[in-house]
Amino acid sequence: MSLSSQPTQSIQPMAIDTAATTGYSFSINRRLIIALALALVYHGSLLLSGSYKGTYDAYVHIFFADHYRRFWFDHWDTRWYTGFPLTSYPPGSQQTIALISGLFGLQGGFVVVQTCAVLWTVVGVYRFSKIWVSEEAAGNAALLSVFASSITETVHVFGQLPTMFSLGFLLNALPFVYRWVRRGEIRILLVAWSVNAATTAGHHVSTLFGAVFFVAPVILLAMVESLREALADEPPGHPPQITRANVRPLLMRRLRRVLPSMIRAGVYGVGLVAALFLVVLPYWLWSKADPITQVSIPHSSRDSFLVNTSAGLVFWLIPYGLSLVAIPYVYAKGFGTRAWPLTGSIAVLMLLGTGGTTPIPKLLLGGAFDVLTLDRFTFWATISMLPLLGAFVVSLRHGRVARLLRGQLGTRPWYAIQIGLVVSYLLISALVANLTQFRKFQPQPIDMQPIVTFLEKDQHYRWRYLPLGFGDQMAWLSAQTTATTIDGNWVFPKSITSSLCSPTTNFMIRCCFSLAGISCSALKMALLCGSVRAYRRSRRCCHVVRSHCGSG
Repeated sequence: MSLSSQPTQSIQPMAIDTAATTGYSFSINRRLIIALALALVYHGSLLLSGSYKGTYDAYVHIFFADHYRRFWFDHWDTRWYTGFPLTSYPPGSQQTIALISGLFGLQGGFVVVQTCAVLWTVVGVYRFSKIWVSEEAAGNAALLSVFASSITETVHVFGQLPTMFSLGFLLNALPFVYRWVRRGEIRILLVAWSVNAATTAGHHVSTLFGAVFFVAPVILLAMVESLREALADEPPGHPPQITRANVRPLLMRRLRRVLPSMIRAGVYGVGLVAALFLVVLPYWLWSKADPITQVSIPHSSRDSFLVNTSAGLVFWLIPYGLSLVAIPYVYAKGFGTRAWPLTGSIAVLMLLGTGGTTPIPKLLLGGAFDVLTLDRFTFWATISMLPLLGAFVVSLRHGRVARLLRGQLGTRPWYAIQIGLVVSYLLISALVANLTQFRKFQPQPIDMQPIVTFLEKDQHYRWRYLPLGFGDQMAWLSAQTTATTIDGNWVFPKSITSSLCSPTTNFMIRCCFSLAGISCSALKMALLCGSVRAYRRSRRCCHVVRSHCGSG
């Protein structure tokens, strides 16, 4: 980005008839084009190089995609846990991979869909930011999103395709929500509902909590602006003071202004709930007929980050990254401008993202505290901050912050600070993208072809197998064969009794930690069968799991 000294405003009220509110303007921001090109080169090249292979979730979603590739209308897969229903997870992102797998293959399809999800999210960040800040600041927000450490971690460390897939749709729906509440165009409402339905198809949790932390601030902003906008038939001027005689007319005037927006917000809310219900109806029917009874799965995002400092690093410090430097500006500028609803949402998200560091998240979430992974709140906080971080860049380049730094330190230090921040921001993103190279979260890559050949030879697929030492790569093996295993790498729909008694996803981790009184029967079986190589591999896998999660 260039270093200019021309004065401008970092946050400006947005006119209702601008492209930001319509959500379908053909005007293109130059910074957005640059951001999309950088995102394609940066994230696309990393994914093509295989960064997803060392992540936690990528192979699981590829396995689900393989099921839909084989049996699009069958929601029961027999390859794990003696059979489990795929209705336990919204299928949008996995079915998209399945649709293009004939052209790109399963892994290639994952790369394409994840790259498109990143690009769609960058566009969404820009359009979402235009609701709150100026055109220039929104362009800066799009640029910042490309190298945001939270997005980099989500894509290249966690491999969370549904999170990115649904986030892109959620952010792109918000300008339509704003437009509908402000002006009430039916076609805009239908588009908003449709995009919300796509969000839910990607990840239902994004819609459930996104309605609170993303949609609600936008609706509140639209209603506040309607409250302040005079109607055409109102008498001009305002009484110099409020008296008992004029207080009622004044209240009625305000009510006339805001009542249409309130009604439209209610209509949108009803449609949003209906879209959520219809899209996840199969999941709710399944959960009602077969409620989840297994032990709650532990997750380090619920730990105290002061005690478990490794969790604090992964789930708090890395996602925020260099944006921590600008947090004072975010709150000062946010609460002092029209962006105060967004800033309030950021504050709550940051609080919930602290996990067990304070008792407040558990008090607010209740029983959901033991079910949700709280790092999602930190992730959403970093996304919600991007509009105000874009405004910070404007202020740093040629606004109040620039004048303060130049006045106190001089021009050269001011330039040096900007260059240092840009270099640091890029460096942190690069380090996070390669985190799995420095600290292995998975065993060494396994050549699956000999195993697949063996399983297919002489109908070996008719017997169940048990993958030892595979880590999350077991999902990739399962995606290449029809052979079944009593193990699996999915969280909820376990049909094996011992699995329901354990808070872990597969036998390998249960053997490492010996949780819930389950012995290492899998390792004993491997030894009895003479599978010394599998036993050694399982020992290495245990070391990897212990080094990441602790000794249990």
